[in-house]
Amino acid sequence: MSLAAVAIVAFFAVLVLPRATLPMADGDAWWHIHAGEEIIATGRVPDTNTWTIAGDGFAWTSQDWASNVGMAVLFNAGEWGVAWMSLAFAFIVVGAFALLWIAVGLRSPAPGWLSRILWLTAGLVAAGPIIGIRVQTIDLLMAAATVCLLWWYLSRPRPAIALLLVATAVLWVNLHAGWVMLFLLGGAVVIGETTDRWIRRRPVVLAPRAIAMLAGSLVAAAAALVLNPSGLEIYLYPFRTASIDAHRDFLVEWSPPNLAGFEGQVAIAAVVMTAITVGLAWRRMRMVDLLWAIGLSVLTLYAVRFVLFLGPIGAALAAVHLTPLVAESRLGEATRPLVERWSRTPSAPLRGRINATLLVVVAVLGVGIATARAAPASQAPAIDLSIPADAATWLETNRPDARIFNTYSWGGYLSRRLPAAKAYIDGRSDVYGNEPIQRYAAALTLASDPAPLLDEASTDAALLRPEYPLSEWLASAPGWRLAFEDDRSVLYVRGE
Repeated sequence: MSLAAVAIVAFFAVLVLPRATLPMADGDAWWHIHAGEEIIATGRVPDTNTWTIAGDGFAWTSQDWASNVGMAVLFNAGEWGVAWMSLAFAFIVVGAFALLWIAVGLRSPAPGWLSRILWLTAGLVAAGPIIGIRVQTIDLLMAAATVCLLWWYLSRPRPAIALLLVATAVLWVNLHAGWVMLFLLGGAVVIGETTDRWIRRRPVVLAPRAIAMLAGSLVAAAAALVLNPSGLEIYLYPFRTASIDAHRDFLVEWSPPNLAGFEGQVAIAAVVMTAITVGLAWRRMRMVDLLWAIGLSVLTLYAVRFVLFLGPIGAALAAVHLTPLVAESRLGEATRPLVERWSRTPSAPLRGRINATLLVVVAVLGVGIATARAAPASQAPAIDLSIPADAATWLETNRPDARIFNTYSWGGYLSRRLPAAKAYIDGRSDVYGNEPIQRYAAALTLASDPAPLLDEASTDAALLRPEYPLSEWLASAPGWRLAFEDDRSVLYVRGE
């Protein structure tokens, strides 16, 4: 057992796993759980919104139904349900980085264990603001699997690998709508390899027959997407969702990176890291690598949420292309003896047993830290800050059937907690579309008179964050009175 093996286990167990073990503080988790519970209870995937006022009766393409069922099962698994969710999503991240680790090795023998640890750590930092108990994290796993399959195919173009892309598409389309990434990454391979052959770029690996086989597998994967509860509707869903202009005005993760926030800073850093990789290694890069680097950077500059892909995949590209450059530098020459020494299996049995013990210790330590972070008691403060639990208790006691104009991220929690009530809106922006979200945002910020919208929706309660302009407006609005407040919410009700 070498010290390198201990370092690799420490990377995944002590760095990746605890970093990815996060509390259930994302408001969308509640409507995902609610949706999964409804599927389990009714035996069918919902296709119409009945939970909220803004989109009452609107069509609902439940493109993440399988993820929702999984979240509901975990959450309802006893007192530790929230912990199982946290740990499950953390291991999804571990799985994604393990696949990228394998993918780098399939693509090039140059990046050793230390290079992969360093570059993938940078990718983890970049993806950090987006990962968590949210279905987008599953997209990271599926994208990593796609990269692994495609780089495996580049090294050994076999029909079985191409067929695995079809299976990946079927699984992905039932987990989340991020399946588009499979076709962007795979299509870039087809275009890139074809272009490299046309311009006689070296090295060129894929023969025309192999390129055609990959293209055929992508066509088959596209046809297989129909194997989901929404049928043909799933083909339009990603493009319809991406066309909602209100996303960029109202939701941070759909906005371009802003250096004023941490998410924007790491997104820009990931773009810069990828640009440096291209700048230093473009002469030896295949066209597909350039297409991946440029395409993922453009997506990230369009919306910060895409750093989820650019960070880890860009880090894998850096590991493949920059490792040889670093190895030839003075730093590479200086560290080579240490890397080689750590990589050797010790000849003395005692040292081997000590290393094996260290490996077990770091693995147990990492799992222990992650479990402690996931424990319900550890998560409780973050969850409490993300939901208006006490205000919901007041409504449950005094206005159980209220029609509630609510903070966007609280809608899923309120719909699940108060089944007889009706929230105005929740995190399913794809259900509502552009105009309802814009009207909601305008009322919330007082960009327009909120009274007509509140009256039109027949709301008799408003549960908001205290800092919203609408909260101040309600304080003096005729017919409204303050019924409850705490440090995170204010509740106004009509009448009485």
